[in-house]
Amino acid sequence: MCALFLGLDLSTQALKASLLDEHLCGIDEVQVRFDDDLPRFETQGGILPRGHALLDEPDAACSPAVMYLAALDKLWDRISYERNWPIDRIAAISAAGQQHASVYLATGALDALRSVRSAKTLEEQLDTSLFSRQIVPNWQDATTLAECAELMHSADECGAPLCATTGSIAHTRFTAAQILRWRRHHPEQYAQTECIQLVSNFVATMLTAGAEACAAPLDQSDACGMNLWDIKASQWSAPLLALVDGSDGAALAKKLGDVARDPRQVVARIGTWWQQRYGLRPECLVCQATGDNPATLQCLAPALGEAVLSLGTSDTVLLPSTMYVPDPQYHTFQHPVSSHGTADETPPYFLMLVYKNGSLAREWVRDTYCDAQWAKFDEAVQQWPTPTQGTAFYWLQPEILPWDARGVHRFDAAGEPVAEFAERTYNAPAMVQSQCLAFRTRIERVLASSKTRLSRVYVVGGAAENHTLCQLLANVLGCEVARPVVQGRSAESGSAVPYNFCSVGAAFRARWVWECATSEQVSWEACIRHARGARAAYQVVAVPQEAQAAAFSAFCDAWAALERRVA
Repeated sequence: MCALFLGLDLSTQALKASLLDEHLCGIDEVQVRFDDDLPRFETQGGILPRGHALLDEPDAACSPAVMYLAALDKLWDRISYERNWPIDRIAAISAAGQQHASVYLATGALDALRSVRSAKTLEEQLDTSLFSRQIVPNWQDATTLAECAELMHSADECGAPLCATTGSIAHTRFTAAQILRWRRHHPEQYAQTECIQLVSNFVATMLTAGAEACAAPLDQSDACGMNLWDIKASQWSAPLLALVDGSDGAALAKKLGDVARDPRQVVARIGTWWQQRYGLRPECLVCQATGDNPATLQCLAPALGEAVLSLGTSDTVLLPSTMYVPDPQYHTFQHPVSSHGTADETPPYFLMLVYKNGSLAREWVRDTYCDAQWAKFDEAVQQWPTPTQGTAFYWLQPEILPWDARGVHRFDAAGEPVAEFAERTYNAPAMVQSQCLAFRTRIERVLASSKTRLSRVYVVGGAAENHTLCQLLANVLGCEVARPVVQGRSAESGSAVPYNFCSVGAAFRARWVWECATSEQVSWEACIRHARGARAAYQVVAVPQEAQAAAFSAFCDAWAALERRVA
């Protein structure tokens, strides 16, 4: 009987599950969408509307914690009773979760988790006993500006800038500022908190429900997204813990719990509640979980000189790295599947660049200048394949890179500011060319330190299906652009399985951990190569066109100078 592997992804708007076989081919995928499938929680886009009664601050961006229990119940009912998956063949499970979002478990929560009975759902048994905070602040929350400033100032006073210690400057979405603000505003709830977890290890903890339930450790890569983890020392930063906790930091360290240094470490066997209620076999492994961006990295496994570009609501660039060179312009994380400090094939770090104005800007230009039609948008991009008419910047929301850049700024071909282009549809190529040049200039800066040249970019996300955009990326970046190959068919309809990179990446981790636990300790790359066999993992969809690539190379410095003028 062939083993199967399950990956879960608890994102902002949905809980998704991907089932894969030993060869990493997809068997089926299923999801629970919070707004549609759980309307009683009153979320909009997965978060509570402004001013909702559950929010402890009216402007906070948070989700109801108990909704995650309801989603787990509903997802597994669909898996078991609607889709009839062969649950007894699942050998290992791993999860991904939205980065930075924190879950607060009350004193006695683990005892409550050990007492659950299979006749009742998780929500029925735990909705009043599991959480000390009824909401989960997510990556969209921006209520912690003052706390971020305090973290930066305190780190400077200690003689170690926050970025140098934690790999990132302070961000409102990062966990340290979120905990600090909540502890100060609600000290009684903080005192009643047994565990503070990220969404990722919260899911892993829930998978242990039953007599032997335990708190799953944090994944080292995900811990890097908290502004609390000293990356070079591979331990919690004592000064930062003390600041956030308001004492010597020991209490907060206890609440955060262990951080797993080895990504192959097994959390536990699947909990007895899951065995009894859904029929998972007792030998099924619960593996470490990680954040959504690290999980995407797990799925695509880029080598040095390769990048992952996620084109979504925000645009995100992921780059493997052999060196720890922190910079305020980007985030540095420990690689989720690298055994740090060992002779492993996987680079020990990865870098992440985040641009807030991704699809938001593309859709605004489409709607404003292209009659809300992608076909007209693409036609305009094809009509002006290089920046012959000028360039522009579209920061509809305060940008991250460059920090706090705002507004729409246009320049003609001579570099002079203009209110509007003579040809209004030129806004489409001006906008996407500028986005691509922003990727190029910062990727080159990052790779320069390791003297590495960009050789390939893997594109994912909704916009990755747009061939016109992929060709532009190849021309601007000067390298081939590839898409991951979708493998597997739906067990229900026979149609191609939607490839959710986060949950599939989690399933990849489950496959690797299982192989290390049951046969031999192998590297991540060796496991993936062996599992896939001779099957292609990607297809090249665009290569640079010589004339256009040369034009963008010649324009890079001028574009960067224009960005500095308005950022």
